[in-house]
Amino acid sequence: MNTPHHLNRREFLALSSLTAGALWLGRSAANAAVAASAVPDWIAPGKLRWVWALWEPIDLYTRGGHGAGVGDGRATGHWVRRWYERMHSDEILDKLAAAGVNVVTTHFYKGFGLKAEDVEMKRAADFTKRAHARGIRVLGYHQFSTVIYETMLDEVPNLADWIQRGPDGSKRTYGSATWRWSACPIHDDFIAYLKRVMSRCLLDAGMDGVEFDGTSYDCHCDGCQTAFRRYLAAHNPNPRERFGLPHFNHVRIPSQWATKDPIWQEWIRFRMDLMGRRLRELREFTHRTKPGAAFVTYEDCPALWRKDRTRLLPDNGDYLDLAVAESHDMPQVLDRELVTKVRHLKEGTAIGRIALSTDWLRSAKGSITLPSDPKPVELDMAECLACGGQMLTATWALRSGDKRDGSAFFEQPAFFEAMKRYMGFNRAHEALYAGSQPCANVWVYHSVWSLAFDHRTAYNSDLGFEQALLGRIAYRVAKEPHLAKLGPRDVLIVASQTCLSDRECDAIRAAVERGCGVIITGLSGECDENFRQRERSPLPALAAKPNVRYFEKCPGRISQPAGESERGLRPAMPARTPDILKAVRELAKEGLAAELEGGDRKQPLTFVDIYRASDAHVAHVVYYGDGASEGFRLRVAKWLPAGKPTLYSPHLAAPVALQLAADGSFALPPFGRYCALKL
Repeated sequence: MNTPHHLNRREFLALSSLTAGALWLGRSAANAAVAASAVPDWIAPGKLRWVWALWEPIDLYTRGGHGAGVGDGRATGHWVRRWYERMHSDEILDKLAAAGVNVVTTHFYKGFGLKAEDVEMKRAADFTKRAHARGIRVLGYHQFSTVIYETMLDEVPNLADWIQRGPDGSKRTYGSATWRWSACPIHDDFIAYLKRVMSRCLLDAGMDGVEFDGTSYDCHCDGCQTAFRRYLAAHNPNPRERFGLPHFNHVRIPSQWATKDPIWQEWIRFRMDLMGRRLRELREFTHRTKPGAAFVTYEDCPALWRKDRTRLLPDNGDYLDLAVAESHDMPQVLDRELVTKVRHLKEGTAIGRIALSTDWLRSAKGSITLPSDPKPVELDMAECLACGGQMLTATWALRSGDKRDGSAFFEQPAFFEAMKRYMGFNRAHEALYAGSQPCANVWVYHSVWSLAFDHRTAYNSDLGFEQALLGRIAYRVAKEPHLAKLGPRDVLIVASQTCLSDRECDAIRAAVERGCGVIITGLSGECDENFRQRERSPLPALAAKPNVRYFEKCPGRISQPAGESERGLRPAMPARTPDILKAVRELAKEGLAAELEGGDRKQPLTFVDIYRASDAHVAHVVYYGDGASEGFRLRVAKWLPAGKPTLYSPHLAAPVALQLAADGSFALPPFGRYCALKL
C-alpha cells in the first residue's frame, strides 16, 4: 500500500536527537539511547481522556487571594474551601469516571516546600489511591521555577542564592506576586531539590507522572553570566568575524531583546540548550525512579501570547513524554474570525508527541471566561479527536463557575452531557485513533531560527497559510528532519521563513529535485540562521522549476498587535486565500490527501484532517458554525484506499454508510460538530 512520506514518532525523535548533538554515538548505542528514552506505552493516540483536577493547592489560593480555577477569581471566600475539598471527593471521582475520564492532573508541589506542603501532598496521595481504584491515572502538578520564600526559607536558608536575577541584580518574581521568587535552573542544588519532590510524588504518592508548569527562564545572575560566556567560547571559536570581538571575556547577557544582535541570538540558543539539558535530566530521572511514569511539560509552540515560553524550549520532543500546549485558543467564532487550538495540537504531532491542550476561552476583550453554552466545549474536544486522537481534554471541568455551593462546572447538566458524549464516543471508538500517524501531504514549514529571530514575519506568514488551509485542505507542520522525507506526493510551504541555514536550503532544493511541490514566499532564505543577509537568497531561483511557485509578496501574511507584550493574537483569514488554495491544488500532482468542499467560500468554519490508524485511514471533520452541518463533501486522494466508508459521530445514534460519487467525493450527512470517516 502506498502511503505519503512521513516520519513516525520514533524515527523523528531518533533523527532530531542525533542532529541535536549525539552524532558521535554508534548505531547500536544510538538505538539503545532511543529505547531507553521511550514514551510510556499508556500514552497513545485515542486512549487518553483528561480533566484538570485542581493543580493549585488551597494554600496558593489563600495566600494570593486569587485562583484561576475559582469562578470570579476571588479565592478567599468562605465557600472556597468547601468547593476545594469536595473536588477531592469520591463523588466527584465517580462522576469523572462515569463521563469517561481516565487521566487527571492534580496539585502536588507549588513551591511552598516539602514541609509546608506536606498536608496537601498527603491529600493528593490519598486522592491518587482512590482515582486508581476507578481506573484513572494521576499526574502530579509541579511548579518548575517559582518558590514561595515565606515558607521555603524554613528548608533552604540560602534560597536567595538559587533565584533568577534581572539585569540590575534584582530578584525575578512571578509578575507582581513578589512573594513568589523564580528559581534558576543553572543551580545543581535547586535541581536536586526538585528531584526530591519528584521522588515523593512518584514513589510515596504513587502518581503516574510529573507535570511541570512554569518552565520560564530569563536570568542574569553571576552563574548564568559565567556559563553563557563559556557557551559563547565553546560554540564560536573565531568570534571576530561574526561578533567583531577577539574574545568573550567581558560579555554580559543582553539586558533587552534585540533580534539582530548576535550576542542576543546566542543567548536564545543558550537558554534553549540549558532548558533542554535540565528537562532531559529530569525526564531521565522520572523514568529511572519509576519505570512507566511520564514526564510532562510544555512544547514550544510559537505563540505570541506567552513570550516567556517562546524561543525557550527545544524544537523537538526528546525532553518530554507528553506535551502540554497551553493557549487562549479554545475554539470559537469570535468577531467573524475562527479561533482554534489546532496548530498547538499539530505542533505536538510534529515533534512526535501527544499534546495535552490546556486552553482557555477568550472573550472579545481578551479576558479569560467560562463557556456559556456547550458548543465551545464540544468543539474543544472535537479538535482533539480530529487531530488524530490527541489527549481529549476538558480544562474547564472542575472550575467552580459562578456557583458558591461547592459544585464543579462540569456538574451542570448541559456540560456533563457534552463531556460524557465526547469522552464516551472516544472510549467506544478507540480503534478510530489507535496508532494514528498523519498522512496529510501538504506541509507548512516551521523554521526554528526564523520563528526565533524574525517572529513577526515568519509566524504571521505561517499562521495565515494555516488558517487558509485548515477549513479546506488537510495539512501538517514540518520541522527540519521532515524535509529529507518529502517526495513527489507532497507539497511544502515555505512562507517567509527568513532565517534558513545552508543545510535547510539544501534540503528544500533536494526536495524540489525529488519532485516535491514547493511554495516559497517573500524573503525566505534571505538570511542565514544567524539573521545575516546573504548576497542572494538561493530559494527564489527555484521558481523556474515546474513544481515550484514563488510569491514575492506572501499571500499568507496577516497582521498582529502592535507590541509583543500584547496578548491574544487572533489569526485572520488572508485576503489572498484563493491564491493559496489554487497554488496548493496545482502542485499536488497526485492529489490532496483530504479536501473538504462546501460551506462559506470566504470562511468555511470547518477543519479537515486525515490519519492512518491501525487498521484503516480515517478522515476527520469539525464544523464550527451554527445550525446543521449540511452541504459538505469530502474528497480523498486516489492513493488512499476508500473501500466502503463509514461515518461516525458523537451526535449520531449509529454509524452511517456512505457512497462514493462519480466525481470521487463523499457527500456527508448532517453530523453535528464532528465526524470521523473510516475509509
